[in-house]
Amino acid sequence: MKGHIRKRGNKYAIVVDLGRDHNGKRKQKWFSGYDRKKDAEKDLPRILNEINQGTFIEPSNETFKTYLEKWIRNKKTQIKPTTLDNYTRMLQNHIIPALGHIKLEKLNRLHLKEFYSMLEEEKELAPSSIKKIHAIVRSALSDAVEDGLIMKNVASGIKTPRIGPSKIKVWDEKQLMTFLNSIKEDPLYIAFHLPAMTGMRRGEVLGLRWQDIDFDQKILRVMQTITTEGFSDAKTQTSDKRTIDLDDVTIMELKKRKKIVAQDKLKAGPAYEDNDLVVCTPLGKPIYPRNYNRKWYNFLEKVDVPKIRVHDLRHTHATLMLLQGIPVKVVSERLGHASIEITLNIYGHLLPSIQKEAIKLFSKNLFENEKKENKNSL
Repeated sequence: MKGHIRKRGNKYAIVVDLGRDHNGKRKQKWFSGYDRKKDAEKDLPRILNEINQGTFIEPSNETFKTYLEKWIRNKKTQIKPTTLDNYTRMLQNHIIPALGHIKLEKLNRLHLKEFYSMLEEEKELAPSSIKKIHAIVRSALSDAVEDGLIMKNVASGIKTPRIGPSKIKVWDEKQLMTFLNSIKEDPLYIAFHLPAMTGMRRGEVLGLRWQDIDFDQKILRVMQTITTEGFSDAKTQTSDKRTIDLDDVTIMELKKRKKIVAQDKLKAGPAYEDNDLVVCTPLGKPIYPRNYNRKWYNFLEKVDVPKIRVHDLRHTHATLMLLQGIPVKVVSERLGHASIEITLNIYGHLLPSIQKEAIKLFSKNLFENEKKENKNSL
């Protein structure tokens, strides 16, 4: 059995000769889609060996979504009804929306790592929930290997967030202001001001449109997000859109940003791609999470503050509000948590110190007012 490389347009293909059929017609198998010739040359020996050994798996166009839907149907007779309900919920709410569009054979470890990171940072799922989701993905891919649909289980060996007390790294007020003041002249300053002052998630900031901001009422509505796969609706499980009140400084910064966008649009002319985005490139195109993170870490290299994740700007916002005595329910609503319990699980460690400060303030106000009243009565 022989094989060779052939160029097709701008790409390369592996062509394997399989001999001739019963009519004497030459049989060939094509493996297309290689961007570089050397990549095809590197893959050729493996394909020939797998065909000779009988271990070659025919590439499939089946998506992960299609496979998972068949997989869960087959699981009905193998697992308990309660477990099946849990699996189905995890598939519908998290796994399929994020990974379902990827072809089963193309799914890789990077896809899964980014998925788990998104669940932790943007969805704010507990480590135990992410581990359960990972177990479902690993089990499904294990069955796909046994059924001969893929060569290996890419979920094996991937580490998920450790279950244990959450250790959130945040800045204090001075550190936050040092950072914000240091990057203030950057055209994309607003992209980092917003999570610090509103508690918005990264995807929510990147998906924010001008039409979602009411400058007169000083509020914004979280209507859409941007993920690694593009735009998605920001609708929550209760179908409510989150509204966030804005302070005067943030309103001022948004107006500054609007002027920058208007200038970019004028300069680009017909080349401008108008998505109505607050955070975008000079040509109006969306900025995706990976590039946003890159910008963040470039800033951190230049500013003398402790290194934290960009998602920790959201945690910083929540922490500073709680330490200033803002009710947990108000903070929970700003963050868009489904329940106050989620907020308490994340920031509950702050409550003892908050209570100490609160009782000091309560006592001070109570007894000072009594002294003033007694003094006035004399």
